[in-house]
Amino acid sequence: MKLTKLCAFAGALVLSGAANAALLTGSAGANPVEDFSGAGSVAFNLDLRNFSSSTLNFVLEAEDLQGPLSFDALVRNLAGADLSRFSFNLQGIRFAGAGSVTPAFGSIRAIDAGATTAVIHFATPEYAEFQFGDVFGAAGQDWLLDTAGLQAGDRFSITATVPEPSTAALVLPMLCMAGLAAARRRRKD
Repeated sequence: MKLTKLCAFAGALVLSGAANAALLTGSAGANPVEDFSGAGSVAFNLDLRNFSSSTLNFVLEAEDLQGPLSFDALVRNLAGADLSRFSFNLQGIRFAGAGSVTPAFGSIRAIDAGATTAVIHFATPEYAEFQFGDVFGAAGQDWLLDTAGLQAGDRFSITATVPEPSTAALVLPMLCMAGLAAARRRRKD
């Protein structure tokens, strides 16, 4: 009996010392997340059932501090609506390098990458999914997260959002319609 308990305790110690690295501690939002992170990498699938924000919270482990973390994500558009823009916003960590973005059917117009934000602008809307980084180990390039100055136990978060159209983009069509209606009324008079 004592030998069994000793073996179970030793096994628990070995498993607790195993490298989880970039450990996902939780997520907030209505969109499901499937985590594939490992030592030195942050990787997940994000299923957009709706276009609300999703925040993923991570904690760094010692294995993550060897250099920059690779970062990739498969973002699936399950909402079926046209995805024209998308962004990842970082808190507690910064981008060290930009990688690739590969849409399934849409096309990329521009990628605005800053220290803590990456915004993807689609030239033609994406209705299916896109790869942020080299998700499947094909010809893409992972994004990199800078771990310089961070320690094991430090926390960071990644927020995925579908940015709302700017106020000008919403108001401009309404102003045009109002102008056309006014011109039509003047012609009638």
